[in-house]
Amino acid sequence: MNTIEEAIRQGQRRRMALSIAEAAVEAGVARDKVYEAIREDRLEARKWGRRTLITYDALQRFLNGLPPLQLPPAA
Repeated sequence: MNTIEEAIRQGQRRRMALSIAEAAVEAGVARDKVYEAIREDRLEARKWGRRTLITYDALQRFLNGLPPLQLPPAA
């Protein structure tokens, strides 16, 4: 029988929350940008002791709330 950690590593189960560094990797941005979004109250974060955690749902809401890219028409 697999432990939960082994299942997570094998992609069978995902964690419920991400660290700042993990959220930055998932979003493809620098950690500073994640902290900036939290400071500006655009990204919801949770504290558990000294750890700052971001739920997958909070990260998804934040990313879905970003404006869509609008390119100028081709010349």
